[in-house]
Formats: sequence, structure tokens, C-alpha cells
Amino acid sequence: MAVVLIIGAGLTGCTLAHRLSREGVDCVLLERGDVPGGLIRSEHMDGVLYEPHGSHIFHTEDEEVWKLANAMTPFNDYRHRVDIVADSQILNWPILLSDIDQQSNGAEIRAQLAEREGTDATARAQAANFEEWCLELMGPILYERFIRPYTEKQWGRPARELSAQWAPRRVSVRWDNDPYLFPDPYQGWPAGPNGYTDLVDGLLAGPRITLRTGVDVTLDNLERHAQEAQADSIVLTCPLDVFAGERFGRLDWRGIIVRNVHIPHKEYAQGAMVVNYPGEEYPFIRIHETKHASGQKIEGTVLGFEFTGAPTRYYPIELPQNRALNDRYQDFLREQISDRVHFAGRLANYLYIDMDDCMRQALDASVEVLDALRVST
Repeated sequence: MAVVLIIGAGLTGCTLAHRLSREGVDCVLLERGDVPGGLIRSEHMDGVLYEPHGSHIFHTEDEEVWKLANAMTPFNDYRHRVDIVADSQILNWPILLSDIDQQSNGAEIRAQLAEREGTDATARAQAANFEEWCLELMGPILYERFIRPYTEKQWGRPARELSAQWAPRRVSVRWDNDPYLFPDPYQGWPAGPNGYTDLVDGLLAGPRITLRTGVDVTLDNLERHAQEAQADSIVLTCPLDVFAGERFGRLDWRGIIVRNVHIPHKEYAQGAMVVNYPGEEYPFIRIHETKHASGQKIEGTVLGFEFTGAPTRYYPIELPQNRALNDRYQDFLREQISDRVHFAGRLANYLYIDMDDCMRQALDASVEVLDALRVST
């Protein structure tokens, strides 16, 4: 019977183990942390269900992924709406046409948008950097009011130093008044009593899956763990620079930390699940309130204040030198471990991807692993 050793039991690793186990493969997951699930685990504070690492909204166009997630735990029909504090008022994010007239300089903003409404998207995609891309989309007033200070707080560097490649995923102007952030046909939030933890537990429920937590796996001790598991194949879902002892240098990540506070005697403490605070006068970047998505009926709520600059691996710094460095680590590890090693997930592939993309990468990696196992036998 084939055995696959999976390093890292985040969403990608758990999904991969679930799919491989359904194909008759025994899976051993080794996780450095005390519990599986990584950043998506939900917890309770004074009975209130909340997300300790910030908001995660399941939204996707991928029907296979959506059906898999719902097979693990039911989802409600929550659709995500974000507020933003700008121009001394609470507005919608993304920017709506109906909000422009409420702002100061509204006529000037409309004129700047009108100048850009016919801008070819392909031409805008050739922008040299994130700042240039945004200015070509919306003009200087909205950019300075909504985008630049938030972006520079989040990334800790001038917006003009950031790549334009990921701008379309993060910035938009709505030419209508649809207040919801995501257009995907499948959206929701786990409807069970434990939020995303129920999704993780469901993925790991198979009898062919063995989970071991509190295990720190590196290239130096990988062979010992592989021999103990009698592994035929290895999948890395962990950060490759750490795994390889940073021998070629450290990959850049922008980390955050969320400080969560229980608010008694309040059903809700803000008007949306996420409220962005772009202004430099605010030390935090946004505030999360999971209760909007969970729909939990309980007195009290939990607010999560998100601060940037923490030594955690949340967002890759998408610069050419960082991409080249992660590619170098992958090539090196293929040489060291042989063709039985595979990579999946945001950490191992150094990508900013959503939950559905993590699960899709896991499903695609399962095909790759199964094909390799068939060849080897």
C-alpha cells in the first residue's frame, strides 16, 4: 500500500490527505503547530465563535471545490461586504458610484473617473508598478484617499515599489452599486458550531490519515521521518526557506497579528464583518467581526484588531527576486529529495492565494502524486 508523507497540515495539506486517502493511499501529516488547520482555524472566546487570525471568506467559481467543502461541513449563504473609513465617514469597499457624491471633491472625482472609464484593461496591465496601475484606474483623489495609505501600512513600503501584477485582485472601482466584495457564484461561511475548524476536522476524518502535531520537519531530519512513515512520496506545503535552513537566504513575507477582544452585551460592534482603516492616524489596518458571517445567536461579540509588520508568513512580497529565490529552493529540494517530492499550497509555492485556490492546488497535486506513484510501481 502506498504511503505519502505530507509536511504541513494547513488547508492544503489536509485537503491533499483527504483526496489521496479516498484513492486508497495512506497519508501521514506532520505539523509543526499544536493543531491542524493553520490560519483558518476558528475558536471561541466567552462562547463567541471568531477567527483568531482574521477573516476568511469562502468564495469560488470552482464547483468541485465548493462541493468538497460542503461535504465536510455545511455552509451558510453569507456574502461578504466590507466597510472603509475614509473622508471622515464610513463608506463601502470597493468604491461604489453612489458613494462618490457623498464624498468631498465628488465632482472632481467623477471627472477623473470619466477620463479613465475607457482605459483599455490590457494597457493598464502593462503598468510599471502598483501605484501606476491604481492611478490609471481611478485617478489621484480616490487613490490617495482609499488606496495608498492602506497599501503602505499593509506592506511597509511605498506602493510604487510593489508589483502591478496582483493589483486587479485587490483593487477595483464599481461602475454600479453592488456592495458585495466577491462576484463568485459560490459563497458562504461554515454553518456548524466550530466554523472552519469543522472543515479541517472533516478533511482529516478518514481512517487512512495519520496526523502528528508538534513535529518540526526540516531537510536535515526529513529522511528519518520518511523512513519511519515508509513513505513512497513526499509533499511539502511548508515554507521552503525555513525547511532548507535558509541556506540561500530568507524569503520576504509581510506578516500581521490580530489582537482579539470580547465585547460583552453587544450583538454587533460594527456594521460589517470587516472595516478597513487606511488612515495613517490608525495604528491598525482593519477590524474583524466574525459574527456577521457566522450568524451565531449569542450575547456579546469579538473584535479582531489587525496590525501589520508581525514576524508571521501571511503575504508573500511579490518581487522578481523573491520568486526566483523560491524557484531556486524548489529546484534544490528536487535535487536533494529526488523526483518523489512535490510542492503544494501558498507557503511552498510562495503565492498569495485564497482558500479555494489552496484546495484546488491540493486536488491538482493529488493527481500529480498518484501519477508518480503509478509510474514508480
